[in-house]
Amino acid sequence: MQILSAQDFDFSRLQAFVEPWESSCVTLCSFIRKKKENLYVITSGTPNNILGILYLDKTLLYCIPDADKLEGIPQALADFLKDKQVSCLNGEETAGNIILEALQTLNRTPYQTNHYNTMTLETQPLPPPEELSCDDEIKRCTSIADDTETLLPLQKMYMAKEVAPQGKQVTDLEAGAQLKSILKDQLCFALYADGEVVSKANTNAIGFNYVQLGGVYTHPLYRKNYYAWHLVYTICTRVLKTGRRVSLFVKEKNNPANQLYERIGFVKTGSYMIGYFK
Repeated sequence: MQILSAQDFDFSRLQAFVEPWESSCVTLCSFIRKKKENLYVITSGTPNNILGILYLDKTLLYCIPDADKLEGIPQALADFLKDKQVSCLNGEETAGNIILEALQTLNRTPYQTNHYNTMTLETQPLPPPEELSCDDEIKRCTSIADDTETLLPLQKMYMAKEVAPQGKQVTDLEAGAQLKSILKDQLCFALYADGEVVSKANTNAIGFNYVQLGGVYTHPLYRKNYYAWHLVYTICTRVLKTGRRVSLFVKEKNNPANQLYERIGFVKTGSYMIGYFK
C-alpha cells in the first residue's frame, strides 16, 4: 500500500473515484475540482487501484470508503503522517476512527472530538410554513468590504457554538477571515428584521455534484420565527437550479437543528466527525 502525491495522477480518475461518496466529503471534492496541492492518493501498490484520497494542510480531509476492510491501512497512514502536522481531522466517521487509530500509534490523541449527522436533501425543499413579515428581508451578501463587518457578530457566535473547540475564543480576525473567504467564493444570504441582520446562512464548499450548506445561525433573540428555514430554503432552491444537490453536517445532539433540516426535506445519510489536536 502506498500514499502518493495526487499530482502524479489524472484528476479525472480522482473525480470518478470520489463522486459516489461526495455527499460526505464535499470540501475534499472542491479541492480535487480545483486541483489543489497537498492532495494525496492511497493505492494498493499500483497507481491504477485507488483506495482513498487525502488532503492535508494541517487539516486532514479524506475519502476512504472501505477503510475498515483495508488490511494494512492504519500502518500505511501512520507511516505517512509520522512527520506531518495534523491540527484537525475532518470527515466521515468510520474512516476517521481508522485514522485516529493510526495517529494513536504516533502518540497523538485529539483533545476534543465532535460528532455530527451527515444529511442530504433528497427532494425539493419544503417551503417555510409562514411568510416573512413586511419588515423582514432576505439579502444576498457579496461585498467583502461591507458585509464582513455586518455579519461579523453572527459569524463569531456561529463559530463559537458550532466550529471552535470547547473553551476556545473566536477572534474578530478569525471570523473575519472566514467571512471574507465565504463572500468571495460561496453563496451567502442574510435575513434583516427591521433593518438589522439577525440570521445568516451560506454554502461552504462546492464540489462536482454537491454543494455543502453551512454557517446557519440565528441570533437567540430572533429564533422561532422560521428565519433559518427561509434562508436554507433560499439557498437550496438556488443550488438545485444549477443541477447540484445539497448536503450538510449537523451536531448529533443539536435536536432543534436536526428536526428543522428533517422538516425541510433532509435525510440522514451518514456520520461525520471532527477531531482537534494540539
